[in-house]
Amino acid sequence: MTGLDWPRSTVLVAGGAGFVGSTLVRRLVDKGARVVSFDDYSTGSPSHLPKSRQVEAIRADARDRLKVLETMRAHRIDYVFDCIGDTFVPEAYELPQRFFEVNLGTTLNILRAAHEAGIRRVLYVSSTEVYGETTTERTDENCRLHPVNTYAVSKLAADRLCYTYHLEHGLPVLIARIFNCYGPRATHPYVIPEIIRQLSYGGQLELGNTSAERDFTYVDDTARALIALMESDVADGDVVNVGSGEAHSVASLVTRLARIMEVSNVEVERDPTRLRRHDISRFCADSGKLRRATGWEPLVPIDVGLRRTVDWFRQNGCCWHWMRSE
Repeated sequence: MTGLDWPRSTVLVAGGAGFVGSTLVRRLVDKGARVVSFDDYSTGSPSHLPKSRQVEAIRADARDRLKVLETMRAHRIDYVFDCIGDTFVPEAYELPQRFFEVNLGTTLNILRAAHEAGIRRVLYVSSTEVYGETTTERTDENCRLHPVNTYAVSKLAADRLCYTYHLEHGLPVLIARIFNCYGPRATHPYVIPEIIRQLSYGGQLELGNTSAERDFTYVDDTARALIALMESDVADGDVVNVGSGEAHSVASLVTRLARIMEVSNVEVERDPTRLRRHDISRFCADSGKLRRATGWEPLVPIDVGLRRTVDWFRQNGCCWHWMRSE
């Protein structure tokens, strides 16, 4: 796929109005591609999309396979990034059916439609959660898959469906397992936007497991990696991790964000309702495969990314999109 000509390409971003999807749309526009955003706005928002003649927004549900196929054919789509996902883990405890319908059902529909429409390549956005508990300092693609929550199981099912669909139908599809992402336009109360929200009211915070460590990658770096993978010669059906290779505890994020937001006398109270039913102590990516295949490196250090995220939050009325629906 090296030498992919973006200005001559039309790209479908499924979930294009979401968190990662909307950043990906922006990067593709910068590369000159024509982009079709396919989103039902259940968590994303049309306001997340850039105002550009290169972008066409379609409001539709990917659980409707015929609508997906119709869109691919009508717009003569060349490449597909599948960013659709029900991603907020705590909701999966009570809504498992929805998580499987969205995370697995839409993936099947996109794969089938892509095969029928003759798409050149699909990139599926999977999750670090498929690994579950690991015993290594950094998680590479050869670690065992041992998901420990319903969200992770639904993503693993979709992840492996992509692989088998390639084996059985020859569909050119690549799987990217992204580690924790942060930045502007977050669509759920993930830990970084939630800390920012609470700090905007003062120094009294209520959080869950503050000792948990995660590999946080700025969303623009993640989007660059996804595009680089689409362009790469990584074999179809293969899996590649996307993460910074650095892990940070929730407690350290509180300290960093309080400094950035100039909030003093911060006190954190442990809120049992915010604890996962089975938490994972640490996720940290081994992205060596990605770096060797594409030359990608994260460009945004954690403190720079956190400051950019806080700036976006303040510039947008100190309000995340998910706060408007509360």
